[in-house]
Formats: sequence, C-alpha cells, structure tokens
Amino acid sequence: MRKISVLVFSMIMVLAFIIPARAQHSSVQPKNEIEIRATYSIPSGEANFSGTGASGSTIDFARDFDFKNEFGWQARYTYRSTNGKHKIVADYDATNWERSTMLTRSFTFRGETYVANARLDGALKLQTFRAMYSYRWGNEKLRIGPMVDMGFVKTSLALNGTTNSGTRSTDGSITKFAATVGYDLDYTPTRKFNLFHNLGAIAFQGDHLFHAEGGIKVFATESFGAVGGYKVQRYKLKDDPNFLTIRQHGPFFGGVFRF
Repeated sequence: MRKISVLVFSMIMVLAFIIPARAQHSSVQPKNEIEIRATYSIPSGEANFSGTGASGSTIDFARDFDFKNEFGWQARYTYRSTNGKHKIVADYDATNWERSTMLTRSFTFRGETYVANARLDGALKLQTFRAMYSYRWGNEKLRIGPMVDMGFVKTSLALNGTTNSGTRSTDGSITKFAATVGYDLDYTPTRKFNLFHNLGAIAFQGDHLFHAEGGIKVFATESFGAVGGYKVQRYKLKDDPNFLTIRQHGPFFGGVFRF
C-alpha cells in the first residue's frame, strides 16, 4: 500500500503543474489516458521446481500455503487515435503474496524436502508487462475490434523453512515472453462516462495465457476521473521440467487523468 500511495502522490504533484496549462475546454475527445490502479487479488495455483513430476513434488498454493488476498498496483497508459479506430495500451501490473504457515505434509522444492509440521514462510510474486494494439470498428460512442498484445510474465516463489537437512531458503522463478490475441471494446455514451472490456488468450508449447477485464470510468472534470472494475488472469508457464501456474482475480479501482 505504501508503494501505491507514493505513486498516487507523485502523479498528483505532476498533474498539478500540467492542468493550469489546459485552461481552454476542447470539443475534441482527449486521446491520452494515464491510470493508477489499486488491485485486490485472490490467488490460487501450483508450482513444481523439483525437476520431476513425481508425487509430492508439486506445491498447491491453496492447500500448502492458503495465500491470502492482497493489494497490488497497476499503471497504464492508453492512446486512442483521433478517429477512434486505433488504440494502444502499455500496462504494468505487480502483486506480492506472503504467508507463514505450518506444513500439513512434506514436499520437495528445488531439491530440498520441506517437512510436515514445520513452520514455512512463502513469498509469491507475479509481474506482468504488456503492450496492446487494437483496431476497432464503430462510431464515436461504440468501438469494438480485434486486439493483440505482447510482453512478459514473471512468476516467482521463495520458501524459507525446515527441511530434512536443516533450515533452508530456496526460490524458483519463470520469466516468459507472452503474447495473446482477443478483442477490445469501448462504449462512451457521453464525455463523462466510459464502459470498457477486453480479453486475450493463447496456448502455445505448454504455456497457457488468459486475461480479461471489464469496468467503468467516470469523469468529474474534463481531465480527472475514477476507474473501477474486475479483472481475471491465468498463466501456466513451463520451463521444462519446471512449471508454475497462477490464477488471480479480483476488483480494481483508481484514478484516471486524460489529456
């Protein structure tokens, strides 16, 4: 939450210098948007970094850790062409989950066997960056069309606890280039209201990627507004013989500045 507060404060300070220069109201729809969001994520998934698919080598985030819901943050820049046909988005999203638990079973992670009934600290991180392009048909109120995005997904899991050879700290991560195809939709009945939805998915060489979100933006002034909605992500990444699957979903909310 501290990181989110610093980002929001920095954005406000920068915009305080920009806004006075925009004294005249324009009849042209603003083409650029900057969003800072707080995300509330409900995670689940599993990981295997033991180098084997044998029983007892796959960790289940819900069963073994019961990772709790956590706040993350998201920063997004959006550009729309004057005629509304072209839309470009750059997006960065990061969420960390941490949990201390008492193991109910033994499992192997990166060659270390963590023993049942011992205390274990776990830290799970998900970072995504993507750049999206969409070509949309429609009119000034409704735009919908195909989209493609690409970027990277990084997932990591770090453990610290008692193994059968003493106290150990181990970690594993997978970073993959990610690209999806799907569609993007904007409905803007007035200058002060926007309804949006987009979805992307792909399956390629064992990797499965899916993300979707929908929400609304309400503008109190020509330049400032609020955004809220719901998002879902599912990433299964393979780095043979290791794999990590993470699913997260939850609401988001934040502020929007357009110019």
